Amino acid sequence: MKTKIKIMGLTALAILMSVGFVVGQTADEIMKKVDTQTVPKDMKSMMKMNLIDKKDNVRQRDLKNYRLSDEKMIMWFLSPADVKGSCFLKFENDDKDDDMWIYLPALGKVRRIASSATNGSFMGSDFTYEDMGDRNLKDYTYKLLKEETVDGKQCWVVESTPKSGVTTDYSKINSWIWKDEYIAVKEESYDKKGTLRKIKTVELTKVKNYWLPKTITMNDLKVSHKTEMVNSDIEVDTGVDVTMFDQNNMTRIY
Repeated sequence: MKTKIKIMGLTALAILMSVGFVVGQTADEIMKKVDTQTVPKDMKSMMKMNLIDKKDNVRQRDLKNYRLSDEKMIMWFLSPADVKGSCFLKFENDDKDDDMWIYLPALGKVRRIASSATNGSFMGSDFTYEDMGDRNLKDYTYKLLKEETVDGKQCWVVESTPKSGVTTDYSKINSWIWKDEYIAVKEESYDKKGTLRKIKTVELTKVKNYWLPKTITMNDLKVSHKTEMVNSDIEVDTGVDVTMFDQNNMTRIY
């Protein structure tokens, strides 16, 4: 198509651009499909959280992770000793901010994460509590920037800008959406001043009929530090007990 456009007149080019706009997908349509992707009824996995400094020194943490569809998640920290027994619980909401709780054995109680505190670091990692949550589709406006290939995957690059009144630590987020599966494989998050602050990349693996994150890497450019979350022993649709996702279970290690 690009070769043909180069030899056409302006009128023909205008017609082609108009047709392309009609038959092509808009940024809103792309993001709606991302938001409605089929996910497992439930999932469980072991996870390693690798905290990596600018000299490539690594501090490793081991976790156990359970999810119920795209609605609930609970994570227990198993090691090392300084975080063992800590637990994170999240309920995802369509019409309001996600509900999140953290349990730290040193405090001896479950603490709710307030909306005003979501910019805090999640367990000393490069993920904030906001990064651990999901963005509500209606809270953002979308713009299709370009098309680009990432690790052999053809992607749309979509800019998400928060609407007025939305609580967020970012002025915009650019997402690389894999065309074949409507999954974000890369994101760039910009701070309130419009400076690129974080780059998140996602390595996917296929389990049954689902494409799921195998490794999620968050690189914080401001502090030259990154965090890897690596899933292993992934199991899906096994019938995870719904009652597990309860604040009363956060003080126990499953």
